[in-house]
Amino acid sequence: MADLKQLARQIFHETLAAIDVPAAMQRKLRRQGTRIVCGEKTFDLKDFEKIRVVAVGKAAHSTVEGLVFALAPFVGFTGAVAAPSLPKKAVPGLKYFAAGHPLPNEESWKAAETILTLLRKCDARTLVIFLLSGGGSALMELPLDAKQTLEDVQQWHKALVTCGASIDEINTVRKHLSAVKGGRLATAAPEERRGELLGIGLGAAVVGAA
Repeated sequence: MADLKQLARQIFHETLAAIDVPAAMQRKLRRQGTRIVCGEKTFDLKDFEKIRVVAVGKAAHSTVEGLVFALAPFVGFTGAVAAPSLPKKAVPGLKYFAAGHPLPNEESWKAAETILTLLRKCDARTLVIFLLSGGGSALMELPLDAKQTLEDVQQWHKALVTCGASIDEINTVRKHLSAVKGGRLATAAPEERRGELLGIGLGAAVVGAA
């Protein structure tokens, strides 16, 4: 019985460690002098004049916390965060949106507009860091058809999540209806002025969320 309790305790602590988002960020991202290392990619901060951060998802605040810790000593950046709630402590330079989930709300719409504007102003000397986690599809949303209203978007979001389709099938449809999915965020800046992009995803189906 003691062995079973010890095993259960071990599993419990390993599970907590696995879902510790800042710790997961530190495993994915680290700083070596002026360089940022993420997996097999390396970015030298000396090559950039600006850093822009876009954090979207239910774990957005935790991913930002992990980013700040991983980049210590602190590297200044600006950007936008779309999450279900506002943070207990805001990071200077970031604009926050209490966006809707599972259905997008007005803040989801504002977040998408802000992020698109931010990305369109990037240039070749800009490093853009995307922090994506689950729930991003609703937390940041803007219709591809400019004639659609927020109510229209909420209706087709609701239809998609209640129709019994898989998340991959839902995301396939979403990317044809959304101005911020299907790779449109990554190509928001004009090609001749496009900077470097570093994307970090945590959670399920984040690839289809942006």
